Amino acid sequence: MKALTLTMAAFGPYRHKQVVDFTTLGEESIFLITGPTGAGKTTIFDAMCFALYGRASGSDRDQDSMRSHFADSEEPTYVEFTFELRGKTYRIVRMPKQMKKKERGEGWKEDPARADFYIHQGEEEKLVASKIKEVNEYIEDILGLDYEQFRKMIMIPQGEFRKLISENSKEREEILQRIFKTEFFAEVTDHFKKQSKELETEINQFEWKISQEKERIVWGEETDIEIENEELSKVRERLNHRIDRQKQLISDEKSYVNQLQQTTEHLQNQYYKSKQLLDLFEERDKLSTENQKLKEHSPVIKVLEEEHAEAKRAAQVRPYEKQYEERKTELDQLRESQKKREETYNRVKSEFDWVQEEYAKKADQQEERDRLKEAWQQKLKEKEHLEDFQKKSQGLENLEKKMADNHRSLSDLKETEHKIHENTKWMKEKIKGERSLSEAAYEKKQAYQSLKTRKEIVERLSKEWLQLAKLRTQYQSVSKHYQEKKQTLQSTKESYEKALDDIRKHHAYTLSLHLSDGKPCPVCGSSEHPETAGKPDGVMSEEQVDRLRKRYKEVEQSFEKAQDELIQVKSEGEAQRQLTESIWSDLEMKQDLSEDAIEKERQTCAGKMEKILEEYNDLKGKIEEIQAIEKKMDEMDQQLESLQGKKDALQQTINEQQQKQTKRKTELESLEENLPSLTVRPDQLVEEAAKLERAYKDADKNWKDTQNLYQRKRDEWQKIQTSVEEGQNYLEQGKKALEQRKTEFDQTLVQFSFGSIEDYQSSIRTPQKMEQMMNEIQQYRQRVHVVHEQLEELNEKLNDQERPELSNVQEKLEEMQEKLNEQRGLVNQLNISLQQNEAIRENIQRLVEEQGELAAKYYDIAELAQIANGDNHLRLSLERYVLASYLDEILIQANLRLDQMTDHRYQLIRSDSIAKRGAQSGLDLEVIDHHTGQQRSVRTLSGGEGFKTSLSLALGMADVVQAHAGGVQLDTLFIDEGFGTLDDLSLEQAIGCLRGLQDGNRMLGIISHVQQLKEEIPAKLQIESGPEGSKVKFVFQ
Repeated sequence: MKALTLTMAAFGPYRHKQVVDFTTLGEESIFLITGPTGAGKTTIFDAMCFALYGRASGSDRDQDSMRSHFADSEEPTYVEFTFELRGKTYRIVRMPKQMKKKERGEGWKEDPARADFYIHQGEEEKLVASKIKEVNEYIEDILGLDYEQFRKMIMIPQGEFRKLISENSKEREEILQRIFKTEFFAEVTDHFKKQSKELETEINQFEWKISQEKERIVWGEETDIEIENEELSKVRERLNHRIDRQKQLISDEKSYVNQLQQTTEHLQNQYYKSKQLLDLFEERDKLSTENQKLKEHSPVIKVLEEEHAEAKRAAQVRPYEKQYEERKTELDQLRESQKKREETYNRVKSEFDWVQEEYAKKADQQEERDRLKEAWQQKLKEKEHLEDFQKKSQGLENLEKKMADNHRSLSDLKETEHKIHENTKWMKEKIKGERSLSEAAYEKKQAYQSLKTRKEIVERLSKEWLQLAKLRTQYQSVSKHYQEKKQTLQSTKESYEKALDDIRKHHAYTLSLHLSDGKPCPVCGSSEHPETAGKPDGVMSEEQVDRLRKRYKEVEQSFEKAQDELIQVKSEGEAQRQLTESIWSDLEMKQDLSEDAIEKERQTCAGKMEKILEEYNDLKGKIEEIQAIEKKMDEMDQQLESLQGKKDALQQTINEQQQKQTKRKTELESLEENLPSLTVRPDQLVEEAAKLERAYKDADKNWKDTQNLYQRKRDEWQKIQTSVEEGQNYLEQGKKALEQRKTEFDQTLVQFSFGSIEDYQSSIRTPQKMEQMMNEIQQYRQRVHVVHEQLEELNEKLNDQERPELSNVQEKLEEMQEKLNEQRGLVNQLNISLQQNEAIRENIQRLVEEQGELAAKYYDIAELAQIANGDNHLRLSLERYVLASYLDEILIQANLRLDQMTDHRYQLIRSDSIAKRGAQSGLDLEVIDHHTGQQRSVRTLSGGEGFKTSLSLALGMADVVQAHAGGVQLDTLFIDEGFGTLDDLSLEQAIGCLRGLQDGNRMLGIISHVQQLKEEIPAKLQIESGPEGSKVKFVFQ
């Protein structure tokens, strides 16, 4: 990605629209972003980051603070960014959530965040996406980077990458996790741990289930065996032995059951035979008794048979008697009906004669009825004309009243309108000074914001000053420690060198003992020896010298450590001093930098802020009062508009009412001409019409009623006359049928041998009674036959038999049955115990097998979980192993630049030492100092060395992340501060390294206050701050 143009409006410190055209750099691939503190240098990158991802660059920035405090409420905040990627040009426009004035009415409304993404196709521009989510997804897709990766690769912000080398291993892990998104490997580790825990729990559950099964074992006589702490294999062996014994015991007990069963069956057979014989004797006794009773009942049955025969003959005569009785009843009914018809005929004939006479009279009165109807209709017409006239007269009167009311309402509206106009004039005079007050309030607000920013800078300066004082105190302590170590080293060195000199002298003395005149010295070759070495005093042994040498080395290492610490503190103090002086310089203070001057400036800012805030609140109160008046004026304008509408509507209503008034007067004049007299009241006409109506309707109703009555009575008379004639015929036929049925009944009595009707009637029985008599006779005859046959059969069977005694046999059988049941219960109990133990044995076998399978699986999973969690000899988790590989790649790329910037002195490496106290290893950083050959922690680097190391690490990080993001080529890089901690040589080396980044046409922006950079880099993006906000432009030397 290569930046082309960046446009900002009302964004951060930039109030007015600012356009940064990166294409004007031409061949200058490195440019310096310079300007006062707080002017908006880092905001340039914030704007790029916000345009692409909707978020700012640093961890302490958020998008809610992006809107410029300098901007007016009508000025929208937006960022437009154009860039080139893989030969295509893209443009993105993004606006944050902000408040905007309502288009209608008063007040404000929230304008939601928006984003539009375009692609250039030839000379045209095409909209690709216009929803925030779609734009964000499209950006990540074409760049191949998410927000975290982008800001880590493109921007090296203040202090962010210093954390990567100075923080502990755990915090470094979190940083790398965010960049390389290795959460998957942590999830894999958690999965193994969770699975291992679940398997362990399941195995413990199996142990519990096995113990439960052990407690359920039925030991019988062996219940005193202690098995709670006994091994499972021995328990299972004992259980097998117990089951074998149970089977043998059950077999023995079953044999005894069979013996008892045979004895019992023999007794049962004996008992059943005796019981059957006794039952036969008792059955014969019962039949003999019953046979005697049947003989005694025989005369009764004979009488019953005779009675049944007479009832049967009477039943044959009964149908003839029934027909006779039916005909007699029918004749009585016909006579009664005919009597009633004749009575009705006489009454109807008399009524018809009277109605016929009334009908003739009413028919002669038709002319009188017609006259009444005509007079009644004439009165109705007169009443309707009078009512219509009075109704319209009342309507005209009501209309004239409404017209008078409307005229009064119109006058009231005009008076109200006049009062509102007078109030409006007064209010306009009241708000003439609103603009000047608003401008003064805005100026106060801007002055307050400027003082607030200055106060924040002063407070930051105060913190940095305290840090500088702390570093100075630390430097004094470290310097004192360094001097002590230096003196110790000097004294130790002198002692060690003296010991070595004494040894050399001792060697010379030993050699001089073997010298003689004329013989050459083995050291110098001289043949003369005028002064030989004397014997030295107090020469140390080789062991003492060796201990002194080791002591000297230890002191020397301690001194070098103190020296490095002194250099580190001095470097940090120098960097802190430059930072505080830079901030003081940006404040443009005339007096010298001191704690009192800082506190005085802070109090000055606070005092001015308090005064300006008080003035601003006073102005704001006046403005709010004027705004309330303006709101009231708007309401009055709306009221005037409403009043005008009401006036127009009311005038229109009055005009329409006047037209109706004229029309109704004309109608009344026309109606008045057609009225007979205005002196007659409508109620008189109504009363006269009602009387005529009642008279006509009464007469008409009387005539119609008479007609209906005449017709009904005539039909009734004719109908009853026919009915009387038919009834007389039916009566004659009934008499003949009765005589015929009487003759047939008398003949049947004689035929069935009944001497009189009384004999016949005494023999009559109901069908139910006859059926009951027949059943009793048949049952008696059948029972006599059955009893006789059964007695003959039993006498034949029991001819030679004696009656048996059952009590002895029954007692023996019950005793044996009880023993058999007890033995069977014992066998059942033994079987239940055996089945329970066999089931327990199978359950234990199954549980042991399943537990074994789980245990084998658990050992593999648990080992994987331990290794992945870092519980290994390297104390390295799976995720840390992956992160360590990424870190190795980063260090390879970082050392290429660190080697150049430190003149081949330093090399970053990943420590392979194992952390103490169970901590995780694998991500600790160390540096090799090739000047001393020592390997030490990166924390010992000075401020300048730390910056170079951080810069190298950041550039290496960008290369590696770029490679792992699909080989994305990014041609833009920003570095935010840090160069102030470098000396001249280090600064030259860093610039040289950065110039090497020009390969591949990469554009590099450096945010810094360092003067040497201003002289070295010709292209500058100059940012100037002012009361109207900051401005930005490219300047070339």
